[in-house]
Amino acid sequence: MRGRNTPQFLALLAIAIFATTLACVMLVQHAGRVTPLWVSNAILLACLLRRPTRAWGEMLAVGALAALAADFATNDTVLNAAGFCAANLIEVLIVAVPLRWLGFDRVFSRTEVLLAFYALAIAACAVSALIASATLHYSSGAPFFSTMGSWFGADALGLSLLVPFFMCVRYASFGEMFASRAWFGTACLLALVAAVGYICYALPSWTLSFLYFPVLMLLTFRRGFAGGALGLFLALAISIYLAVSHHASASLVHHSAAERIAIVQLYYAVIGFTIILAGATLDERRALEKSLALSAQRAEAAREEALLAKDMAEKASHAKSSFLANMSHELRTPLNAVLGFSEIIHTEMYGPNGDTRYRDYAGLIHSAGTHLLDLIGDILDMSKIEAGKLELHRERVNTAALVRECVELVGERAAAGGIELDMRDALTPVFVSADRRALKQILLNLLSNAIKFTPIGGIIALGVRDEGALCHLTVSDTGVGIAAAEIDRLGNPFVQLSNNSGKHAGTGLGLALVRGLSELHGGRMRIHSIEGQGTTVTVLLPIKAPVAEVLAA
Repeated sequence: MRGRNTPQFLALLAIAIFATTLACVMLVQHAGRVTPLWVSNAILLACLLRRPTRAWGEMLAVGALAALAADFATNDTVLNAAGFCAANLIEVLIVAVPLRWLGFDRVFSRTEVLLAFYALAIAACAVSALIASATLHYSSGAPFFSTMGSWFGADALGLSLLVPFFMCVRYASFGEMFASRAWFGTACLLALVAAVGYICYALPSWTLSFLYFPVLMLLTFRRGFAGGALGLFLALAISIYLAVSHHASASLVHHSAAERIAIVQLYYAVIGFTIILAGATLDERRALEKSLALSAQRAEAAREEALLAKDMAEKASHAKSSFLANMSHELRTPLNAVLGFSEIIHTEMYGPNGDTRYRDYAGLIHSAGTHLLDLIGDILDMSKIEAGKLELHRERVNTAALVRECVELVGERAAAGGIELDMRDALTPVFVSADRRALKQILLNLLSNAIKFTPIGGIIALGVRDEGALCHLTVSDTGVGIAAAEIDRLGNPFVQLSNNSGKHAGTGLGLALVRGLSELHGGRMRIHSIEGQGTTVTVLLPIKAPVAEVLAA
């Protein structure tokens, strides 16, 4: 259901109520003021049941004004117009309110829902007929009981036939009925209804209107709810025309026009009730068949997803095995350095500790220990991110100052590799609500990766810009680049380039940490690369902390 009534919808509703009210009143007038089939209430009721309760007030007001306008257009008195309007609104609400309260308006084609609807419709039409006939009797002296019967028949027939049609039949059903493979059969079935009408017209003394029932049932079974409803309206139109013309059947010819219409109304109310129940049952069966077919498709899709998940699990297992193999090397190398050089210093292999070589060895121990600590830190951070236990401590971070710090930390490595660091586009201050340590880790990992894969004489450019709600952190290099087929793999834990082949040290956690920390901030990472030309990694971070985090703080 949609939330609010648009002006266009209300205008269309007003036009529909006005036009149908005016047409029904002007089409046939008997018993002081009653038509054979009242359409307006069915339209308004169906619209109410399809809209949320909070939208009912506007719709009822528009429907009332449109009905009053139509009454005045047919020269009704103010008393009659007010009485008819009240009768129609009360009738609609007596049906709509209980159906909405019980939740029956959600699945209207169920048999128990239709039975409840018909019971409410009978009660509502009886109340409406009582009010309208009292109004006509008081204003113009119209016979009370005959007017009440005619009003009741017209409204009951309109609600019982049209509301289920509006609620259950979809436009797609008519498309299926008149599709290229079905239109000829549909045309033949409708022609059969028309043929019964012609027989009743040509042989009025035989009273053959009972033939409509099997034909309409056949149409319902062959074309569903929509087909039965369409055939029913065609048969009803033919029968009402014959009833009010000089071609009424022998069983009706001795009755007045009002009595003929009442008999036709009763006859089609019974047929319509049967056809609608049959159509609803058939639609439920088709819905169950579709549900079973959908369940089978879902089961097949689940099986395929399970196979895919198994394949991904095997790949993840292989990736972790490769990661452990790399880690054994990455961890042992600095650890061996720490143990080896510390043993040399401890045993004073080169003489007393005053030897300058010991100071160099101590520096190597510190460097290897720092590297080992960084590796362990990356592993722990990645495990915390995957477990959802890494907490952010947001503060107002100046990106320009942070870029200078990171460039100072990697500057010597870049210079040793003959690589130029260009940070001119990153020196404009942008203030981001972020975890300073995490943001520094993102920049250091991106710079370290760029230095690792950029050859001598290459350039690494940093860029920071404010794009309104997002801050764009960009690191571009003129390195070896990445094959297009491998870009999607990067950023997943333990994944390294297939063409790396041990040329560059690393665990495969750098970009995974960048992606994880970015997403933890509510941002994302993008990679653009051309093999042999270079790579650009962009991290997009929200300038401000999400509202949920601010409230939590």
